[in-house]
Amino acid sequence: MKSLREILLDSEAYLRRHDIESARIEAEWLIGHALGLGRMDLYLQFDRPLAPAELNRIRPVLKRRAQSEPVQYICGATEFYNCSIQVGPGVLVPRPETERLVEIAVEQYDGCGAILDLCTGSGAILFALAKTLADPPAMTGTDLSTAALRWAGRNQEALGLDRIEFLQGDLYEPVHDRTFGLIIANPPYVSPEEYERLGEDIRNYEPREALVANDDGQAVLHRIAESATAHLVDDGVLICEIGETQSQRTIELFAAHGLRNPQVFQDYNDRDRVVVGRAWRRAG
Repeated sequence: MKSLREILLDSEAYLRRHDIESARIEAEWLIGHALGLGRMDLYLQFDRPLAPAELNRIRPVLKRRAQSEPVQYICGATEFYNCSIQVGPGVLVPRPETERLVEIAVEQYDGCGAILDLCTGSGAILFALAKTLADPPAMTGTDLSTAALRWAGRNQEALGLDRIEFLQGDLYEPVHDRTFGLIIANPPYVSPEEYERLGEDIRNYEPREALVANDDGQAVLHRIAESATAHLVDDGVLICEIGETQSQRTIELFAAHGLRNPQVFQDYNDRDRVVVGRAWRRAG
């Protein structure tokens, strides 16, 4: 019988043959998931021989990844900021870049007013904020996708965060008569042309509507900025994730729709990733 170390090396080689870029990390992740072991447990048991029943649990998950299924879908969850977020077919996998969005929101939000997350998907942004802010306010997430909102509901139940509501509808439509201290969004911002160049794990599995927007990726961002001031309290803040080439156009978009002092922030790879703008204080 082969040891756990040997199976890990074989699995890494198998994933590399199928063009999986982070083959070592993903082999550890998938084998740990199949065997119910954490990463440290894998290392502590390197020399342990694996029984045939254990190998039978490992093979199917490796095959699914070799067919480009996202590793997060296979394992059923991903770590995001300070939360374990359940994901699967019908919802976008939260990315590390979006953790930067949460960081900036924590810095920019002054604690006044409720929080609205547009295009909420799995609810990852709201859950991260709810567990990070010292005194979390009422929070609302909206999304067009009922499938995505089902995942948000599962995550809410698992995390036990009850001061968050999820509403189905197009952007501000479910909250048309409300105002917020913070509006945050990771909207679709990939152009149709860019989408065709994305990997098969994205194009074949994750929901296209959560990624792609017309008008060179700016159509949804435009609609968010256009109506933001009507839904922000005085000095309320709008924070949006963007594509790395969209910063100048988004700054101009924010300014054109009455958001003052729009600023660009970079992600962990020093790429333009987040734009922040504030509502003006109303006279009187």
